[in-house]
Amino acid sequence: MSKKYVIKNHTNTFLIRGKEYEVSAPAKFDQTTGELVDDKELDDAALEIANNKYRQEMNIVSPEEIKKYRARTNLSQRDLANLMGWSPTTVALYETGAFPSEANNKLLRALINDDTFLSSLVAQTKNDLNKPVLKKVESYLSDHQHHGYKSFVHNTNFNALQLTNWFRVRNYFNSQTDPNTEELSQMKVVKLLYFAYGRWLARTDGQLFTSDIIAMPYGPVVEDVHQHFSGKRGIVHNLDKKAFNDFNLVEQDDNVAALLREVDDDFGDYSASGLVKLTHQPGSPWSITGSGVISPLLIKETFKRHQEM
Repeated sequence: MSKKYVIKNHTNTFLIRGKEYEVSAPAKFDQTTGELVDDKELDDAALEIANNKYRQEMNIVSPEEIKKYRARTNLSQRDLANLMGWSPTTVALYETGAFPSEANNKLLRALINDDTFLSSLVAQTKNDLNKPVLKKVESYLSDHQHHGYKSFVHNTNFNALQLTNWFRVRNYFNSQTDPNTEELSQMKVVKLLYFAYGRWLARTDGQLFTSDIIAMPYGPVVEDVHQHFSGKRGIVHNLDKKAFNDFNLVEQDDNVAALLREVDDDFGDYSASGLVKLTHQPGSPWSITGSGVISPLLIKETFKRHQEM
């Protein structure tokens, strides 16, 4: 006599990378004994629900998101692998449910949500891309110049140079009470601005300033500040009236001033080279980007996880 089975809802707990997720999903039971019976299709479906809960909590790109992106850009799995510098097997695994590494997930998230990151990626890997892949990407970018990516609103009243002046004047005031205070350098202030930008973006979903942040050999660099102080190391000895005016303006904005003081308190004792080391850690936006403009989305995703690098 053949056994009879019944399908009914069952609640189970799954352990995904150290995190527990409770899932209620259809399962197979022996109708006579009421015992739970293995069923690969149903069991896999329940496990995938748990996997998706983990993806949502950790902001991990899903197989469906990768497939939709490839469809949007007309890229095959092999094309995407060439673009990213991965093996085709890696893309195939991600599309069948494997979790990307933390660094690769950041890359995919930035790629999917920010066409400026794609543009920057192509600019630095153009010579390594297969011609058909390059043609597809350039065609996509040409058709999506003004839409299709995540942008962030500039939600303060300040530009990068005004915020730089705040750090310059504060450094000057510190030197008046402590003669051992080292003069603020261009290299150090662009790192302080980078950390301030990342924290502000993660907390407010807006840009602290609009200047691009560029990946250069010594880490993230705020382009407008780098150009303004080009060729200069120390940037405090020649303060002018505008610098003090900018300091006073920033001080009138409680939120921005509090952020800058917080960043200066947290990182002010670091040397410029020490800050460079922080931004050079594996998986940092700088290390992922390599050269060119660092995607604001990539910075936000990193700082949102309280990984300041």
